[in-house]
Amino acid sequence: MEFTELTTEEFNHFTHHNFSHFTQTEENYRLKKENGTETYLVGVKQEDAVRAACLVTLTPVMKVMKYAYTNRGPVMDYSDRKVFDAFFTGLKQFLKSKNVLHLRVDPYEVINERNHDGEITKDMGKRYIFNHFQSHGFSHEGFSVGFDPVIQIRWHSILDLTGKTADDVLNDMDSLRKRNIRKAEKHGLRIKFLDLDNIDVFRKFMKDTSEKKDFVDRDDEYYISRKKYFKDKVMIPLVYVDLESYNETTQKDIDKLKKNIEKAEHAVEKDPSNEKQKKKIVNLSEQLSNIEDKLKEGEALLQEHGRELPVASAYYFVTPHEVVYLAGGSDNDFRHFAGSYLIQWKMINYALENDIDIYNFYGISGDFTPEAEDYGVIQFKKGFNAKVNEYIGDFIQPVNRPAYALYQTLNQVRQKLGR
Repeated sequence: MEFTELTTEEFNHFTHHNFSHFTQTEENYRLKKENGTETYLVGVKQEDAVRAACLVTLTPVMKVMKYAYTNRGPVMDYSDRKVFDAFFTGLKQFLKSKNVLHLRVDPYEVINERNHDGEITKDMGKRYIFNHFQSHGFSHEGFSVGFDPVIQIRWHSILDLTGKTADDVLNDMDSLRKRNIRKAEKHGLRIKFLDLDNIDVFRKFMKDTSEKKDFVDRDDEYYISRKKYFKDKVMIPLVYVDLESYNETTQKDIDKLKKNIEKAEHAVEKDPSNEKQKKKIVNLSEQLSNIEDKLKEGEALLQEHGRELPVASAYYFVTPHEVVYLAGGSDNDFRHFAGSYLIQWKMINYALENDIDIYNFYGISGDFTPEAEDYGVIQFKKGFNAKVNEYIGDFIQPVNRPAYALYQTLNQVRQKLGR
């Protein structure tokens, strides 16, 4: 068993057949390399069979040294101690030769499954991994909660699709999710997919949403470069209202309500004491008034925007293992069209149709109290009957211990000086 650099073919084959994050892909390797980031594909082989694989990036630090990061890797069976030891023993020697100061590892390994109230529903039995890392001189960075601009989020909201049909998934959702999906399907909403030529439509939704909800979004280059290199493995659905279809459907609803009101009025004419039909007339009349307002809105929007009215868009990574909902934005003025729900439903069905077992709603803070900054997002994802994956967190290993000690001291001094 030996640690070695891997060819792109070896790396790609292994990560394709073993559960891995979208950062551990050949596409991400090419992106990093062509953008000038020092990047390597390394792993462990036994009799020519790959047993572990990892994309590792090196970034300059302290002018003459480098910081190494495994990008949600390595991909391996962490319970196989021989593979683990061979990989991390070899990796440290490899990084020493590259003048690396320290290494950060954030395995894509789940330690607990939880519900969206934060309660542990399943201990994954992976505490042994902490001992493995400790024996190689790693320190654990702690069980973080919240969002960090540099470190990967430690909590994901996951919808397990294994063995399920679309009907199963829909029936497992709460009533609000079901109602909004059906509403979106009924009222003329359509989906198409954006490419590099019109990715600015998605970016506008994201910029508007980040400003309104006060969060820091990734920059344009992030989204553009990933689409460029991942190609069809990045999907950018745009949901729009076909206003002509919407108005036609709304008019049909109006016609149906008018007929029902007429029937109720005839019943009251025959029997003026029929209180049930009188109440029905009142209720149906209120519904009619609301739907007539919808038609007026639809007709005005058609005049202003033309037939297609974009209302929401999102950004997805697709791997053989999961469909990842990275980000999404919508026009707050048109939230009542429920466009974001149709996007989720479309992409859930894409996963089902392509035999992908995990639909990943992606990051949440891990704070499950009503005071959480993303409490509304957590409740949104909870409504789809998702579960929460709690990941193991980050491990740090000094590669050049004396230099790393100096680096830590300098950082402490800078913090005290407020720099």
